[in-house]
Amino acid sequence: MYATLFEIPFDAATRFPKRISHKWHTKSGVETRTYSDLGRLIRILMAGLSGAGLRRGDHVGFFANNRFEWIATDFAIMGLGAVSVPRGSDTSPKEVAFIFHHSDSRHLILENVAQLIALADELGEDDKARCATVFVMDGASEDEVPQAFRAKTVFYATLESKGETLLAREADFVERKAKDIGKDDLMTIVYTSGTTGNPKGVMLTHANFLQNVAANTPRLLIDVDAGETTVVMLPSWHVYERAFEYCAISTGVTLVYSSAGRFSADLIAERPQLLISVPRVWESIYQKLIKALSEMPAFKRRLVMSFIKLNQAWMSSALYLKGCYISLKRRSFVRKCLAAVLAVLGVVLLYPGHLLAGVLFKPFKAKVGGRLRLATCGAGSLPKYLDELFNSIGITLVNAYGMTECAPGILSRTYARNTFGSTGIPFDHTEVEIRREDGSQADIGEKGLIFARGPQVMQGYYKNPEATAAVLSGDGWLNTGDLAFRSENGEVVIVGRLKDTIVLMGGENVEPEPIEDKLKESTYIDHAVVLGQDEKQLSAIVAVNEDELMRLAAELKLSRAEVITEGELSIENDAIYKALLKEVNALISKEQGFKPFERITKIFPVLNDFSVGKELTQTLKVKRKYVEERFKHLADKIKKGKS
Repeated sequence: MYATLFEIPFDAATRFPKRISHKWHTKSGVETRTYSDLGRLIRILMAGLSGAGLRRGDHVGFFANNRFEWIATDFAIMGLGAVSVPRGSDTSPKEVAFIFHHSDSRHLILENVAQLIALADELGEDDKARCATVFVMDGASEDEVPQAFRAKTVFYATLESKGETLLAREADFVERKAKDIGKDDLMTIVYTSGTTGNPKGVMLTHANFLQNVAANTPRLLIDVDAGETTVVMLPSWHVYERAFEYCAISTGVTLVYSSAGRFSADLIAERPQLLISVPRVWESIYQKLIKALSEMPAFKRRLVMSFIKLNQAWMSSALYLKGCYISLKRRSFVRKCLAAVLAVLGVVLLYPGHLLAGVLFKPFKAKVGGRLRLATCGAGSLPKYLDELFNSIGITLVNAYGMTECAPGILSRTYARNTFGSTGIPFDHTEVEIRREDGSQADIGEKGLIFARGPQVMQGYYKNPEATAAVLSGDGWLNTGDLAFRSENGEVVIVGRLKDTIVLMGGENVEPEPIEDKLKESTYIDHAVVLGQDEKQLSAIVAVNEDELMRLAAELKLSRAEVITEGELSIENDAIYKALLKEVNALISKEQGFKPFERITKIFPVLNDFSVGKELTQTLKVKRKYVEERFKHLADKIKKGKS
């Protein structure tokens, strides 16, 4: 076990010196670096940053996207005992200014001068005076740097040159500095995405992340000797991606930095054995799969769908025999035995079909490279339809749950215990309780709030004792704000967030997330936000896929001008509205397992222009409050009965 995170890259450089650690595309081709290169750059940057005035305890505003310099800088900052305050380079200048100010940062790291130019007018005079140094990764002319920052700006080329000079004089510089680091030292402050009001700064230590490295790495089943590959597109500063990169580096995995536009092509080209992802990625793959199925001849389409259902039934039976199932109540011994007998019959009778399915689904598996061993899906609940589909076609997808405040992992499924619909079991050395409103523990199948305690739980929110006290008890229990129930076999099932619960006029409590997940099964709907607080019935804003909308319009013999008004997002054609509402009603119905009060009575269709940083978080989750506010005037029309 590592004493601090800083040990990880140097241990990897010793064990895998020539193995490629990182790979990425540039305008001129593909670049790679080895683990030896990573260790060397960390040492150089650490010396250069120190020479430029970065000291132990300093807070560093760090605004950059995924790149080799990002991870090297991350380790260099922690090696000096400083505290990184990271966010992506696409963060708005206003939010950068808030984070820099609130975090009391003394130094600023940016990717390019353009960020500094945009930020110059947002920073207050006090912040400009407190900022001792601005480090810029990409080179530029000094004349491009705003006048107020010229004397303070150091480009990475210069930083690395000075770092090499210092290391030549003091060969043991890094080792001496590393001795001062402790596992309980504050390592980073990560600001949560603020959907209503300002974000909060989560204070995380080496120990918080080390718990995830120790607990999650075994669950990833990485073959250290094989030199496995992964393709990543989530932002490196996000704790989900960041913790995974620490796990990957500790086991010599090659990290291929990708993007939303390149991701599908990179999966095929790189053929990864391991992935971490978010539900939206699998929703996108699902939509493409469904479209491909719809274009098949009817016989072949029915054959494929039949084998998906058959294999799903076989897997459910096989999982049950391993203790992987969801039950909302304690059952008698007789009932358990009867269920086990039925599961045995299912495994035996469906086994030939299971073998044939393995052959039939090879082309689908090739879409993710053909040798994917495991994909972990986190940063949002994995909809059951995605869960069942991808696992049934041979793409092993496991659910995971956590939050920034836990760096981030709390519980997950595993390769051996991959129950459909479950969120999983707690990480080692992690306690999870599901509590009623009065604080007592909920019974099996009873919905309650998730509380977690373990080495990964944050120190608190920076300069916000009130917010800290609201979620973190004196004995270390964190109120996650998420709702769940515990299955008879001990597995946890997430059902939503307390703050998202909709209470209808009749007093019925509705969790919007399962409804929204179901709506996204439609090829027409990319995103959905359910509305209805204090109303008689539910309604929904649905962001419609433009390509599918045009296909529907063609079927209805409508022109684009009849469907989409130039410059307007709303879709107000009556025929389109009726077709979409019919689709919604088919999905949210009694036959699909929904209660009568969960029915969607009105929808507001809008063209999908949702983007990261506005309607979506960095992990592609919808910012519910932002979307509600943006389309408030349209939602008011719904309440008045207008479509």
